[in-house]
Amino acid sequence: MDSGLDFLNKIHDRIPVSLEILPPNRGLGLDAIHSFFEGLKPWKPAFVSVTYHQAFKVEENESRIWNRKKPGTIGVCAMLKFQYGLKVIPHVICGGFSSFESEDFLVDLDYLGLDTILALRGDPKKGDAEFKHHRDGHRYASELVDQVMRLNMGEYMEDVKEAKSTSFVVGVAAYPEKHREAVSLDVDIQNLRNKVNAGASFIITQMFFDNQVYFDFVERARNAGITIPIIPGLKIITSKRQVEILPEIFHTKMPADLCSIIQRCENDFEATEIGIKHAISQFKGLEEYGVPCIHLFSMNNLTPITSLLKGVQRI
Repeated sequence: MDSGLDFLNKIHDRIPVSLEILPPNRGLGLDAIHSFFEGLKPWKPAFVSVTYHQAFKVEENESRIWNRKKPGTIGVCAMLKFQYGLKVIPHVICGGFSSFESEDFLVDLDYLGLDTILALRGDPKKGDAEFKHHRDGHRYASELVDQVMRLNMGEYMEDVKEAKSTSFVVGVAAYPEKHREAVSLDVDIQNLRNKVNAGASFIITQMFFDNQVYFDFVERARNAGITIPIIPGLKIITSKRQVEILPEIFHTKMPADLCSIIQRCENDFEATEIGIKHAISQFKGLEEYGVPCIHLFSMNNLTPITSLLKGVQRI
C-alpha cells in the first residue's frame, strides 16, 4: 500500500474498519463524543472521518442570521488526534467557502498535522432545493481536489516566496446508485473519474444495503479506468422509519425483503436488531470480497456499532 494510504493496511491480516462521526450540535460540548470513543475501547478504528456542515440562514427577531448547527469540525479532529491518538480525516466541503477560505481551512489542517482529507462538494444549504456554490468558490469537488494538489506543490492563491508545500492525501465520495443529481450512472462515474484525475487517492462510497450494488459499481469504475481503492460505506438501520427516509435522502434502494421484515417490527428496538444482523451479513460479504476497508456511518450511536463489531468479532 502507498505510504500515504498506510491507514488502509491490514491489521493482523484483517481488513481495516473506519468510522464517520458528526460534531455535536452547537452548545452541547464533547461529552457525548468522549463517551462514544471510551465505549469503543479496546477497538481502534483505522481512521475516523468527521463531517462538516454548511451554515444556513435562520429567522431570529425578525432578522435573518447565519447559523451552523454543528460547528467544531477542526476542534473535534484535533481532540481525537491528540487525546485518543486516532487517524482523523476531516471533511472539507465546497459549499459556503470561497477558494480563499478553503485555502485558509486547509492551512489550519496542515498546521495540525491533519494530512488526509475527504474533499466533497457538500449538500445544499438547509432550505435550498439545489446546491449553490459560493460565487468565489468551487462548483465541483474535482475543483477542490485540484486546489489541494496545487497546495501540495506549494502554489498558494497569493504569491508566496519560498512557499511550504503541503502533503495532503485526498479522498472523495462515490455513489454506487448514482448521485441524485446525475443524469445517469455513467455520467456520475465520469464525474468520479474527474476527481481521481484531479488527484484523489481513495474513494468512500455512500451507503448501500445490497452488496451486489457495490460489486457492480466497482466493476464499472474499474472498466472506466479508476484504479484507486474504493471503500464501501455501511449504515446500520436503527428505526422503522429509516426504510422510508434513507432511500429518499440518500438515493439508495432498500432490498424488498429487508423492508418487509423491518416494517413488520413492533418497535425501533426490533428494527435495530434486524438492522444489525443485516449489516453484519453485509460486512462479512464485503470482507470475503476483499474490500480495502469498511467504513461505518455511525451517527455517533455507540450501541449498534459495538454490536456489529462484536458480531464480526472485532471486539
